[in-house]
Amino acid sequence: MNDSVVGHRDTAGRHEVAAEQHERAARFWDEQQDPDRAGLQRVMAAYERLGAQLERRWAELIDPDAVDSGSRAAELMIRHTRKGANQASAILMQLANTLERSAGLAEEHAQRRERAGRTDDAAAERQAAQRAIEAAQRARSQAEEWMRIGEKPKK
Repeated sequence: MNDSVVGHRDTAGRHEVAAEQHERAARFWDEQQDPDRAGLQRVMAAYERLGAQLERRWAELIDPDAVDSGSRAAELMIRHTRKGANQASAILMQLANTLERSAGLAEEHAQRRERAGRTDDAAAERQAAQRAIEAAQRARSQAEEWMRIGEKPKK
């Protein structure tokens, strides 16, 4: 079996492990009654599962022992790539939305801390809000790129 096939399958396994770690983190945040962080962890778990799925697809496509012809493999690759790109786009949009909600919550916390006279804590919350906004912008930008990849070419 080709080393690249093994590498893709190994990478898929690492994605699955990461997905399980995110699921565990989500359960932890559920117990802490923090639904935003739990939701973010679940989105990341879905993102990791998508990565595992894509790695397994690549392994199938480049497996020299596969019986599909070259043109069939190319068709499968294009279809799988589009499907994976659309799934990645949806997950990244969910991630962006969750990050934006987290930024809003951080800003609300900052305002409460400021009213309580805890300006240092308020500043830290505002920094967290800004980082969340920047991450949301990056996620949304990547989602748009994946969406373009997932589109069928216009004839």
